[in-house]
Amino acid sequence: MNNEHWYVLLTIRSKEEEVCKYLNENDGIYAFSPKMEFYHRVSKQIQQRSLFGGYVFVVSKLSQVEVDAIFKKFPLQSVFIHELKYEEEVSALTDEEIRILNMLLDDEKVLRMSYGELVNNKIHVTQGPLKNMDDYIVKYDKHNRLATLNLSFLNQIWKVGVTIPE
Repeated sequence: MNNEHWYVLLTIRSKEEEVCKYLNENDGIYAFSPKMEFYHRVSKQIQQRSLFGGYVFVVSKLSQVEVDAIFKKFPLQSVFIHELKYEEEVSALTDEEIRILNMLLDDEKVLRMSYGELVNNKIHVTQGPLKNMDDYIVKYDKHNRLATLNLSFLNQIWKVGVTIPE
């Protein structure tokens, strides 16, 4: 992934896929909205939902000026998009955030369900993308099968799917 730049767009929740579809029609741009697997209590099945609702990630070798021009041409006025930047000219993802995303998401940009066991009232992940990341888990919600991670990302707390066999 040499010379690739990462950009983050904020849009209306539920419009992420529409924004991705438009952006992916442009040469040199790969846009995605990361998903996560979670256990749905009612259906008792693993389902997917947006990992960061309202956010679209763009990976491109195009310059900031070139992608800004594409972002400004977005055709649907009813769908607001805003590029997040740490500074006026700097995209909103740090190298560390990019590394974490690449480490946890699979090729389909999905954070898959992790599996583990309780050891001394603390979860120990034995399978999945959170394996070897037990120290980052600060809370486990057994009822909803969600782990809260001590990872700061876009000023949000990560809540990810982890289940313990019953």
